[in-house]
Amino acid sequence: MMESNEDVECLLCQKYPGLEAELQPSGACIIRGVLGSEDTWRRLKLYLPHHPALHGFQLYVQESLEYKLYTSANLKLQDDWLLEDFLDHLPKILPAQEAPTVSKELSREGNIYSDILALYKSNEYCLQVDEACSMIRFCEFTDFEQHYLELKIPSLLLLDHSLPDCVSLGEMLTKSAGNLEEALNLFRKLLEDLRPFYDNFMDIDELCHVLQPSPISSKHKTRLFPLKDRVYLKLTIADPFACIASMLLKIIGPTEEVARLRHVLSDGLSNWDSEVNIHKNLLRMFDLCYFPMPDWSDGPKLDEEDNEELRCNICFVYRLDGGEVPLVSCDNAKCVLKCHAACLEEWFKTLMDGKTFLEVSFGQCPFCKAKLSTSFAALLND
Repeated sequence: MMESNEDVECLLCQKYPGLEAELQPSGACIIRGVLGSEDTWRRLKLYLPHHPALHGFQLYVQESLEYKLYTSANLKLQDDWLLEDFLDHLPKILPAQEAPTVSKELSREGNIYSDILALYKSNEYCLQVDEACSMIRFCEFTDFEQHYLELKIPSLLLLDHSLPDCVSLGEMLTKSAGNLEEALNLFRKLLEDLRPFYDNFMDIDELCHVLQPSPISSKHKTRLFPLKDRVYLKLTIADPFACIASMLLKIIGPTEEVARLRHVLSDGLSNWDSEVNIHKNLLRMFDLCYFPMPDWSDGPKLDEEDNEELRCNICFVYRLDGGEVPLVSCDNAKCVLKCHAACLEEWFKTLMDGKTFLEVSFGQCPFCKAKLSTSFAALLND
């Protein structure tokens, strides 16, 4: 016989995921939520004053827009029933629901709750419904564990999703998804279509020291990571459905080194190997065995924010609120300047002789006073 709240919650989680239990200090138990059986869903609230016994129960069931009360006077229970027996038999002992009148405009949507029930038991994803039964979330997809889709029910209005923002998922759902199953199938098809996009970033995320964005999410289309000392590579895939065709590569670092590496990049792009991913092509292009990686060695390490060597030499902070880290260094190889692009831009604005021509800004290094030029548009914009 179940006596603890944990026992009841375990039962509900395993057999009745739409229900939640609350154990009162008096020992009474309240169970509320949505109970589904075959193609029928009922919103209910069950009050058990003598839990775990069923005598004296009060059951409120939503019928149309009102709740109807059932007790032992109008609902017949067997004497030896426990809570699990009661919930199992409840759809059979309750009066049959009248079929609702559905307007022609809404008839094509069908019964959204029947659709949920049909999609619930799947090993290919996890389905979650909120307590008010007004939002549904699909997540933990096979091969795409980080992805999720959230819809308002029964309208199927898009609430949130894990795809890049450039994917017009809301418009696609409006045009192509007439019911919940079609919405789910459309999202899963998009995940398969985007597999090359995520696969290309996978090796970079695992085998490079990605500095930006931080933290990385499935929505991001850009990765910025070190190529060598004081030189960084910024990879952007503008169209996730056409990875190579929309790929943009930007080299950030001292002027002379960037100019030299741009020639290397140009030659490498002309000899691109379509049989291997972006990471392997970049290694071959720059004649590297691997890109610089984080320090994975054992032993105590300073947090990024506590490491003074990583901080910006202007604002004395490592990572800004937007996730930006110090990338700009001086063209003078002997100068130790390292700062955020935004901080250097503000510094240039304070200079009497600072100027900008064709999106390239000119000024002096805050440290060694050497002439310094950079394109803030290229550094600050994705």
